[in-house]
Amino acid sequence: MRDSADRRLILLLDENLSGHRIVEGLTELEIPVRPQTTIMQRGLPDEEVLEILARHADCFLLTKDSDFHKKPMVKKALIEHGVGAFVITAHKGKTGEELVNLIGKAWHRIQRFANKHERPFVAKILADGRVEEVT
Repeated sequence: MRDSADRRLILLLDENLSGHRIVEGLTELEIPVRPQTTIMQRGLPDEEVLEILARHADCFLLTKDSDFHKKPMVKKALIEHGVGAFVITAHKGKTGEELVNLIGKAWHRIQRFANKHERPFVAKILADGRVEEVT
């Protein structure tokens, strides 16, 4: 288990979640977020995104690409770079506001999961706000 007293958890929103409505909505809920594009350019391959993300110790990836961690090169990069990632699995047809509400509902569970699990990991955020490790 990690000591999180001096560590801040920031969700790095992948480029598909970095719209201003989502960023503003999460910020209003006092959830610390950064759009991916604040630390890297758009359109990078997932492996490069993970390599850059690894340089930001407080950041955990938040994505709605539920298949990204199943790609062999991405899985290898996740492990190699020691990244923690949260995947929204129930995003189909959801508006930005609904995604914000889901992340808000899951926020304390996200924090608890990140503090109890060593990276690398991939966890899924379910429609009811539960957070479970992807095996």
